[in-house]
Parts: sequence; C-alpha cells; structure tokens
Amino acid sequence: MRILAKEENGIVSVKAIISHPNESGSRKDESGNLVPAHFIKEGFVSLNGQPLLDLQFGASVSKDPFLQFKFTGKKGDRLSLRFTDSMSQEFSAEAAVI
Repeated sequence: MRILAKEENGIVSVKAIISHPNESGSRKDESGNLVPAHFIKEGFVSLNGQPLLDLQFGASVSKDPFLQFKFTGKKGDRLSLRFTDSMSQEFSAEAAVI
C-alpha cells in the first residue's frame, strides 16, 4: 500500500493505492474455471490513534483501488489505514502527514 498525506492551509489531502487482487468471483481463468472471490470488505482509517473513517467495500471494486479523501489536520499527524478482505486477511500501513 502506498500513502501520500499532504497538508496545505490546514487541509490534509490523502491519496492511497491499496495493493490487492480484488477478484469478484465471477471471472474465469484460462481453463474456464471460476477464480475464487477475494476482495476488500472493510477499511478503517485513524488519525493519531482516533477513528477518522469506516469504509465498506464489495466485489465490484477494481484491482489495486485508489482511495482519496480530505480532512482537517496538520503536518506530523499520524495516519493509519487498515483493511480486511473476504478471506479474513488483514493488512495495514501508516504515514505521517507532510
């Protein structure tokens, strides 16, 4: 996962690319067999340890989705992103606001 969190005039702009295959379960492989569903189900964003966003995803989200949002903050704030997928795997990343 790659995260860029940049502050300008008290507004933090966040851009994140979430590396994940996001298979819907309806695509077939070269042999004609269905590729098992494997997609991001939920996400949580926290700022300095406090909840900022709760996110719900589904099978229709693209491979390696791009997430962008803004909030009021300052340089040096710690941003944490955590996701859980349909196979109950968890992955996370952190970044400091620049």
